[in-house]
Order: sequence, then structure tokens, then C-alpha cells
Amino acid sequence: MDRGSAPAPGAVRPFEFPRVERHRLANGLVVLAVRSGALPLVTVRAVLDAGAAAERDGEEGLAWLVAQALEGGTARRSGDELAWALERLGAELETRTTWDTVHAAFTVRSDRLDEALSLLSEIVREPAFAEREVARLRDEQLAEMLRRRTDPRGLADDSAAHYIFADSSPYARPLLGTEERVRAHDAAAARAYHQRRYTPGNAAVVVVGDVAAEDAVRHMQAAFGDWTAPHDATPTPDTQPRSTAGGVHIVNREGAVQSELRIGHVGVPRHHPDYHALLVANAALGGAFISRLNLNLREKHGFTYGVRSGFAWRRGAGPFIIQTAVASDVTARAVEETLREVRALQEDGLSDDELRAARDFLAGTLPLAMQTTEQLSAMVADLHTFDLPADYFEHHQQAIMGISRDDIARVVRQHIRPDELAIVVVGNENVDGVRQVTDVVAATERN
Repeated sequence: MDRGSAPAPGAVRPFEFPRVERHRLANGLVVLAVRSGALPLVTVRAVLDAGAAAERDGEEGLAWLVAQALEGGTARRSGDELAWALERLGAELETRTTWDTVHAAFTVRSDRLDEALSLLSEIVREPAFAEREVARLRDEQLAEMLRRRTDPRGLADDSAAHYIFADSSPYARPLLGTEERVRAHDAAAARAYHQRRYTPGNAAVVVVGDVAAEDAVRHMQAAFGDWTAPHDATPTPDTQPRSTAGGVHIVNREGAVQSELRIGHVGVPRHHPDYHALLVANAALGGAFISRLNLNLREKHGFTYGVRSGFAWRRGAGPFIIQTAVASDVTARAVEETLREVRALQEDGLSDDELRAARDFLAGTLPLAMQTTEQLSAMVADLHTFDLPADYFEHHQQAIMGISRDDIARVVRQHIRPDELAIVVVGNENVDGVRQVTDVVAATERN
């Protein structure tokens, strides 16, 4: 045995995604059921088309507020009583707001599925929206917005969105909304948003675990079958860019010794046919530890502890973003190396070894994202969110492994556009390394 070198990695093992059964109740509610796992557990997850992209003018931040208020009590129970009901089930409610959807989920023993779905139905359909509770959550939301403005990472994320998307796009503002709008939200506004967006025609319930599909549907009919409300069409978000000319935007933070970098432009929607090829291309660029960006900025130059890139997958075209944090004095050099790697990928594509490593990484780590019923239910929820076929994930691994160098070359040229990159620096503008970013970018474009 040669102990002087690491053993070669084995072949990627095939992974069989559990079968997804899709049903639709008479009221329009979608049911996604998956039998999986060796433990007597089941995760129930309501997925509602009530994310921030569905907010109308004046409602900015309301999707988040309404989702948080789901935990504050129902028409039948106070907040404390709801907490005790969950405690008796041995469950912890998780609510999550994205641009596209709101999730409400918890995990229970499979022999308590009937109780679990009944309680989930009550939470989703009958929130109380008590004035005092809504006011408390609104204040928490405003406090979180203030925290993000003082946190370099949050400020960089929000600033990047502003400089990438036009003002007409909801993606140009923070998911939490704007302070002016959020201050005006009250219980009446929360009720109105809930009445419009929380409807069976805009919803799915995912059941994953130790339960047969027919039993899941039967329990779902009992818990949600009498839910009626008019359907409200889901809007298509405007994703126009602020500019296609790129540009450098410095957000000054006096005394900062570190710069937060965000470099990006408008990407593509999740449903795009180039999704798998872009996954592989991004893994090689900045989506894995051995990516080009990380090997350059971290391992070769020591500029950062880590750098990553990625597409924000949404129904509309979310941003493509490269993000890292570097010392102030090397900010310009870090931007220069980042742009060099992006242009090299576009001009030269990937080597056979890079392509193999990226595909193996994505396909090989896929099972790690589905070890629990909670993880699996979140993935299955994407079938509803992005209108994917029920057998989509059965072919996901093969789709990744089938990506070729020609595929990478094509999608990189089409979807990663160096000349359109908005470069956002949150740092001390009085440091030479920050001031020099504009000159470095101009020199890179000339070359």
C-alpha cells in the first residue's frame, strides 16, 4: 500500500430518488406524497405561492410578516396554546419566506399524521393576526432591517440587488421590504394579504416519511378538503437589469479594515433548460472548495478565507453573484483576479479534469442533501414551486453526469457576461485598495 499519496476517488454511486406521488384535491390543493425512511417519522410541509414576489405596490415586506405571524396563534388557539399543541405532538414549527413561496413545516411520528395535518391546516388557514402580535413582529422585522444595514454582509447583499436589478423589479429591494412600507403594515394588511394569497389553488402540501401515498391523500382530504377560496393568479416578476454596462459601486464604511465584494448580473430562472449545465459550470467556477475562484483567491493569493459564486434560483431570473470578503488593501487585486477567472472560463471553457470533478462533486453529494425527511420534503416542494414533473429528481443525477464540455462552453458564453457585471464594494473608500477598483476594472476591460 502506497501511503505517500491519497487514494483515488471511486466512481459516483447511482442514487435512486424515492417515488413522488402527485395528486390534486377538488379544491385545487396539490398533494405531493413520498414514502421514505426507515424511522416512523413524517414531515408535513405547506408550500404557499405567497412569497415576496407576489406583493403588490405598498405591500413590500408583507409576505415575511404574514409568514412569521402564522406562529402567533390561530382563530381557535392563542400563541401559547398553539405552542403547547405543537409540544404535545413533539414538533417544532418552521416557517420560511422566499421570493416565490412561504413554507410552514414540522416533523412528527407517523402515527400522529392525522393530528399533524389537522394542526397544519389550522395554522395555514386560520391565523389570528392579533394586533399586538403583528405589531411585535413588525418591530422585529424593522430591527432586522436595521441590523442588515449595519452588517457588512447584509449591506453588500442588499446593495448588490439594488445595482443589478431595475427599480421596477421586486428583486431590486430586500426580501424584508422597505422601512417606509413595513412601518405602515398592521393586522388588517396582514389579513388582506393572507386572504388573497393563502388559497388552495395557490398551495401544495408535501408529506414525506413513513406513510403510504393513499393514506396521505386520505388524511389530506380530511384536513384540507373543505378549504375554499378564490384563486389569485401568481404574478410574473419583472427582472429587468438596472444596466447592461456593468459598473463599480462603492458603499463607504469609514474605518472598515475589510471589504465585502459582490460581483454579479441578472441570471436565469430555475426552469431554464440550461439549469444542469449551469450547475456544473458554476461548481467549477466558484461553487465548490476546489473551484477556480477559491484556488486563486484563497489558496494562491491568500486574499480570503473563501469565495463562492452561484445563481439564485427563482421563478424569475434571479441574480448570478460572486461573493467574498477580503482585506481592504487587496480589494482591487481580488476584483482583478476574479474578473480574470470569469473571462478565462468564458474564453477557454473547462478541461476534462475540471469537468469530471465538477460533475462528480454535484452528483456525488446529492444523497447528502436528502438524508432526512425534512431535507427530502424541501426538495420535493421545489416540484410545486417551479412546476417540475413528479419524476424530475429521478433523472437529476443522470442529467448532471451527461453535461459535456461543449455544453459548458455554450452556457458560459450565453449566461455569464463579464461586461455586464455590477461590482459592489462595501468598504473604506479612503484605502488605496478600494479606490483602485475602478481603475483595475477599466484596465481589465481594455485588455
